[in-house]
Amino acid sequence: MSVKRVGVFGGTFDPPHLGHLILAEEIRESFGLGEVYFMPCNEPPHKDSNNLTEVKHRFAMVVAATLHNPSFVVSSIEANRKGKSFSIDTVRELQEHMGDEVQIVFVTGIDAFVNIETWKDHRKFLDLCHIVVVSRPGHGFEEVAKMPTWIGDRVVDLREGDLLPQEQLEQCPNGEWHVFLSDAVHIDISSTEIRERVAARLSVRYKVPDEVDRYIRANGLYRSADMPRETAS
Repeated sequence: MSVKRVGVFGGTFDPPHLGHLILAEEIRESFGLGEVYFMPCNEPPHKDSNNLTEVKHRFAMVVAATLHNPSFVVSSIEANRKGKSFSIDTVRELQEHMGDEVQIVFVTGIDAFVNIETWKDHRKFLDLCHIVVVSRPGHGFEEVAKMPTWIGDRVVDLREGDLLPQEQLEQCPNGEWHVFLSDAVHIDISSTEIRERVAARLSVRYKVPDEVDRYIRANGLYRSADMPRETAS
């Protein structure tokens, strides 16, 4: 019987943009994942949450962004959890919900992964799932070489060899976690840029799904305090 695999893609999604969706679809397809679970967090453990948009809005925008892809699932696990959104708690809760027959593939950026030793119970977390590490602006995969040997020994660089990502994943021994370095397509769009453009009354068309654009305008998000609220068109 084939193993069902699902991806977990977390973040603040403030707001979600087309780069998020393109990356998630690329990972889903290349690793043969049944679904990708988007996890809008409540409070990120390693970021200042004081300036974050309310989680209810960020959650609603992710729902709007993923509306037309039946393989994308928006989970409220982290949004409903009070306090910091720790990855190990999320994966444990999701695994309990789906059962042990489902294999979890956790997607994160290289900037976050190189600091994984600061994550809550990071060794226990790594025992629960495979990790797909994707590139981020200003960070290269060579940073992984500086990480401890016990992590480096489990790294699979998908840029090397002839096997497809799904084939590499399927070759992993049962019960062993691995880290996959993926050069999945990166679209140069950032949530910061989108917030700044909205505040400056510039268009974010072709950077976010139309549904997200409408939600931002209807709810007056990312506008300066002295700017009047704009109604949805």
